[in-house]
Amino acid sequence: MKILLPAVEVGENDGFSDKTDIFRRKGFGERLANLIENANDNPVIALDAGWGEGKSTFINMWRGYIQHQRDPKLKTIYFDAFENDYQKDPFLTLASEMYQMLSDEKEEEKTEFRKKASKAVKSLTRGTLKIGVKALTAGIVDGSCVDSLEKDLSSLAANQVDEIIKDKFKNAEKDKLALTEFKTYLEAFANKTGEGKPIIFIVDELDRCRPDFSLELLEKIKHLFSVKGITFLLVTNRDQLEESIKARYGKDIDPTNYLHKFVNLWITLPRKNNEHYDSGIEFLNYAASSMTETEECITDQKAINTISEIVKFYQPSFREIERILTYFSIIHNMSRGRQSLENYQSIMALICYLKACKPNVIDAINKGKDPKEIIALAELPINKPNRFLHLYDITNIIRYDLSSQTVKDEMIQNNEIQTDHFGRMQNDIIHDVINWLSEIDNN
Repeated sequence: MKILLPAVEVGENDGFSDKTDIFRRKGFGERLANLIENANDNPVIALDAGWGEGKSTFINMWRGYIQHQRDPKLKTIYFDAFENDYQKDPFLTLASEMYQMLSDEKEEEKTEFRKKASKAVKSLTRGTLKIGVKALTAGIVDGSCVDSLEKDLSSLAANQVDEIIKDKFKNAEKDKLALTEFKTYLEAFANKTGEGKPIIFIVDELDRCRPDFSLELLEKIKHLFSVKGITFLLVTNRDQLEESIKARYGKDIDPTNYLHKFVNLWITLPRKNNEHYDSGIEFLNYAASSMTETEECITDQKAINTISEIVKFYQPSFREIERILTYFSIIHNMSRGRQSLENYQSIMALICYLKACKPNVIDAINKGKDPKEIIALAELPINKPNRFLHLYDITNIIRYDLSSQTVKDEMIQNNEIQTDHFGRMQNDIIHDVINWLSEIDNN
């Protein structure tokens, strides 16, 4: 059995295919495209989903759909913010992506773009004591376009500081005009390049960036790039982005209100969970099938069934489901696929989940905590439910396995634990399974 789930390959033109649209999100993608096309303004939209919920895969399919399969087709720019957060200037980073939309044949338009961007950069950086322009990228602006002021404040005489401030005041109106000209030019550029339809600027992985870069990116988008004809779609985890705001501005700031200044509309990437369909189970089945070799037989089917129940009960992220299966695959391969006893299979499923999602529970087990505390930490059902019977069995196995012999005897006598046909029950199941994975750590 494969230890890692093979990556989902989404071709540039694929769109939402039956093979890759595991979570049936095509309808949502169509509605999102319609919303943007018919907005008739320049909203900044944020697509929110938790860690490991398939945001980037969805965006790759959506781009293929709106650029190649939808009528009318829309143009997009894709920008991975995390891959670019080493950049010092978000303005040039964003402008560079737009510049790439111009073909080499349009040299006159490229020259005009560079000219407008250069004036805007001068305005943004005028008076700054450290610029480092030559480190900026993409050929839009080089060191010759902007006066580099690489001087340290401590080395400047008082009259030099006065001259810098005087220059800043003197050029304030000119700087404001240059930024206004850039926005006006950008609106005309977007209308022409997008052929009357909005250009969709996708900013992915925003929540994974350095806090200062992600927030400066938001500020530049709102103040300099938010023009009619360009719709920004920010793909992010809202909770993590709000943590970045707190990290930069302190815990007293209200991150929700702060984001209202930059984001016009929040949309949640759907994850279905009802009695008829569960996206987590859909992904589990897909991942288990993809990780199983051709003609390979998974003998520990109770473990798989218990993992399925765990997914329904706890609703782990898709990335966490993948990690649960990775741990299961390790145990399966180490045992050479031999079938385990049923109680071992139940605990095997639980330990794989705990190691992936609640490692603190495993720590508590290793420290000899009381079974009731373990059950509470693991959030297992303590009363027999109508559903999730596998998890209720696990609760009883924990009560038995981590208790004194007196309690064990009472549980057997009261038929609270499943025994073999000789009336016996295995001991130390939990520690055995933990030990199987004790030297494995792929966090």
